[in-house]
Amino acid sequence: MEDNDWKLLKIIEISMKNHEWVPIQDLRRKTGFHEKEIVFRLGRLNKFKFTNKSNYGYRLSHWGYDALAMNAFIKKELIAGIGGKVGVGKEGDVYHVLLTNHREAVLKFHQLGRTCFSMGKRYREYLANKRHISWLYASRLTAAREFEVLNMLFPVVKVPEPIEQNRHAIIMGKLHGEELKRVNLLEINVDPEEFFWKLMVEVKKTYKLGIIHGDLSEFNILIDSEGDFVIIDWPQAIEVGKKGKLDKLPFEEVEYDEEFYLKRDIENVVRYFKKYGIDKDIDKLYNYVIGDITSENI
Repeated sequence: MEDNDWKLLKIIEISMKNHEWVPIQDLRRKTGFHEKEIVFRLGRLNKFKFTNKSNYGYRLSHWGYDALAMNAFIKKELIAGIGGKVGVGKEGDVYHVLLTNHREAVLKFHQLGRTCFSMGKRYREYLANKRHISWLYASRLTAAREFEVLNMLFPVVKVPEPIEQNRHAIIMGKLHGEELKRVNLLEINVDPEEFFWKLMVEVKKTYKLGIIHGDLSEFNILIDSEGDFVIIDWPQAIEVGKKGKLDKLPFEEVEYDEEFYLKRDIENVVRYFKKYGIDKDIDKLYNYVIGDITSENI
C-alpha cells in the first residue's frame, strides 16, 4: 500500500456515509487525482480485496475496513505483529497480536454485517431506528460501545483490559482459557459451587458499577486451567438507570427493562450450573445482586 492508496481508501470510507456504492466521479472530485491514477489505485485496492466493485461504483470490503483500522494502530506504533485467530464469532474475529512493548494482546474486529443484518438489528436496539445504517458504521458503534463498557468495568470486574480502539477494532489484554461451555470444572479440580458464586460476585460488582451484561452465558465466560476466568463480549451491555445505551455514543434512546435483562443473565448462569447439581432461586439471586443480602441467605 502507498500513501495515495490509503487516501483513496479513506475517501471511499467517508463517502459511504452517503452512498451504498461510491460513484467513481465522486472519487475523482474528492481525491483530485487524474482519471488514470484513480483507475490505477482502484485496481490495486481491488487486487488487495480491500474494495468491492459494482456497476454503481465502489465500496469498502471487510478486509479494507480491517486494513484501515490496522494501519491506524501501526501509525500509533501499537502493534508489532499479528498472529493466528483466537476464535471466530458471529459478529467478529479475534487475533493474537504482539504490541510494540513486547506485550501479548488480542485484536478483535467487530463485523456486524457478517450475518443477516436484520437479525442483528433485532437485538441491537440502538440500531433499530437507523434504517440506512451501513455495516461499517454499525460495526464501529458496537466496537466503541464495548470499549467504553470495558473502560467502565476494568480492573474492578474480571473483563479484558481495554487498550485501544479504532473504527470497528479493539485491542485488549491477552485472553486466557476456553469457553466455560467447553470445560468440565471437575476435570480441572474447580469446585462448581464455589465457581458459581465467584461468577455471581462479578455480576454483582458489574451491577454496582452501573452495568448489566445483557447476554451473559457459558459462551462468553473464559476459564483457564487454574480456574481463573474473564467475562467477554460486552457490546449489548445496558447502563443501569439511564435511557438508551452509553451517553457518549449516538444511540437511539430506548427504555429498557433492566430487571428482565439482569434476571435473564442470572437465569442463563443458573441453567448452566444445573448440570453440576446446583439449582438456585432466580429472584433471590436477583435480590442478592441488586441489594445487600448475603449469599448465605440464598
